Amino acid sequence: MILSSRMSRYIFKSWVGAFVGILVLVAAIFMLQKMLFWLPRLIENDVSLSLSLQLFANLSPGVLLLVIPIAYFFALYRLVKQLQNNSELDAMYAGGLSLFNIFAPILVIGVLLSLLILWMNMFVIPDSKVKLYNTAAQLSALRAAPSFTPLKFTDVEGITFYSEGKKPDGMYSMVMISDARENEIAPVVYFAKLASINTSDLGLLIQLIDGNQLSGTKGNLKSVYFEEYLIQVPMVFEHGFSKMNAESSLAYMDAVTLYQNMQAHKQVKSLAEWQKRWIPSISILVLFFLAIPLALQAKRSSKGGSFILAIVVLAMIEQIQLVTHRKIGLEVMPWWSTWAIETCYIVIALWLFFIVNKYGNLSFKHMRATLLFTSH
Repeated sequence: MILSSRMSRYIFKSWVGAFVGILVLVAAIFMLQKMLFWLPRLIENDVSLSLSLQLFANLSPGVLLLVIPIAYFFALYRLVKQLQNNSELDAMYAGGLSLFNIFAPILVIGVLLSLLILWMNMFVIPDSKVKLYNTAAQLSALRAAPSFTPLKFTDVEGITFYSEGKKPDGMYSMVMISDARENEIAPVVYFAKLASINTSDLGLLIQLIDGNQLSGTKGNLKSVYFEEYLIQVPMVFEHGFSKMNAESSLAYMDAVTLYQNMQAHKQVKSLAEWQKRWIPSISILVLFFLAIPLALQAKRSSKGGSFILAIVVLAMIEQIQLVTHRKIGLEVMPWWSTWAIETCYIVIALWLFFIVNKYGNLSFKHMRATLLFTSH
């Protein structure tokens, strides 16, 4: 028992470092890719820091969901390769341990990660999708903000803007603004020596400096002097920004709402979405039984070849799951196709794991031997 406990700690420590490193590296690559896509748009439209951080925060759960299985798979692959190359596996075999005994701690972690992924798919990811949609729509609304050109009247949202010039620091000089949003017949008119225009999470912020506010009708005009005055112009709903809520689409529903929808409407699309959220949590367990056989090839075989094969297998599983989900949603394939394919993965993974557990490495010779044995 003491030996088993020490072995488990050794295996865990050897695996967790690689897992965290791969997780951080791959997540950083994916986030960098998304940042390179969004940053030019954020800078071009002078989007506030809070809205930018909100956007990237909403992107993070989806990236994490994608990266966790990758990190789990390749950290285990690396660990198995390391133990094999250092002949530590041979020593463990000599001590009477099987592959299942050796890597049981990693399987337990896989179960915990599977539960984490299931919880994220059911609750965290739908919520982040709603927030991401609303944030992106808000950014689209801000992109519709007008450009104010000196010596030209610019109309936007019931406001007419005019200035005599623009200084190098971005400030507009000798500004006139007519605000007819509340009363088109008698708009409020502002005259200011200076004005600055910025975008915020809510729209345009026009700050006037040293000016007068003129309001009322011809018979009852009122003039008020101000040193500073702030006009807020929402650039949201009028520019096509409509908020998404959790009931708007199947992909945006949490587990409870989706299950209720599935029971009430009996739609194939809702069933496909429900299955889609379960499959990744099951797939991570399949990856456990695939990573070990793919890493345990003959020592004299090409290391690069087995690594490329591992990448191809991982990408193939992801793509087949994605295509199957779409086909089920379009009713081209029956609802049980996902589970049939996942069952095939499990059977193949267990078969390969059985081969390496019996023969020590994976080869076509050993695969053929097990097939001939079962046929007899």
